[in-house]
Amino acid sequence: MPAFVAPLVGFALGALLAWFSAAASHRPGALRAAEPRLASGAPDRPLALVSLFAVLVFAPVCAYFLVFAPDWSFAYLVDTRQIPSAVDLVLLLLDAASVPAGFVAAQRFAASAGGRPTAQRSIRALAVFAGAPLAIALIAVLALSRRLALDGTYRQVEGDFGVHPITGGPLGYALLWMHTMLAAGFAVTVSALLRREPPGGAQKGEPPAGPRPRAVPSAPPPAAEPPRPASTRPQRRLGLGKGGRSNRPG
Repeated sequence: MPAFVAPLVGFALGALLAWFSAAASHRPGALRAAEPRLASGAPDRPLALVSLFAVLVFAPVCAYFLVFAPDWSFAYLVDTRQIPSAVDLVLLLLDAASVPAGFVAAQRFAASAGGRPTAQRSIRALAVFAGAPLAIALIAVLALSRRLALDGTYRQVEGDFGVHPITGGPLGYALLWMHTMLAAGFAVTVSALLRREPPGGAQKGEPPAGPRPRAVPSAPPPAAEPPRPASTRPQRRLGLGKGGRSNRPG
């Protein structure tokens, strides 16, 4: 994407990810009425996921056009051969930092009013931190759309020779491929944010924590009866009388 709108787009994507991160995925209609979970002591996993998206997806997409189409990236307004390479590095770092910056800014704005953030406050934060940068970026792109529709170098565009439309050319296919990868990475990040473990370690589908039920005392087990002592009388054998004599007749 053009270098002059990449930080704005990254900031807006970060705000969008903050809104999706605030959605309670275990509740029906969460995407329609998101309620941010901004309790103190919340884990930093959402910010880590957003930072990975910025470093592994958004920054490489921006770096591709800075490296392989630098004149187009600056809309042929300047000759990029006269720009030091340190400027490209600073722009790349700014692009990578813009996504987490938008994420953190949208979260803090939603929690700034105090109390429990509501869906209305979340939508307001989304409009401020995502809608405004995207609107500015769209206006800039529309203003320079004629230049951005050309594939060539700075000298070719200024001299009006050897240029051709980006559609059907290598730059057009690169734009299509890179933006597809950006959309896929954004979708994967949103899915990871919605499926993450809720704060406090509670798993999805578990009942809400509440007071523990009182333990009902159980009846004591019945006391075991002591064994009866064996009889001390000698056992009589069949057919024998006292003293061991036989009591059979004859």
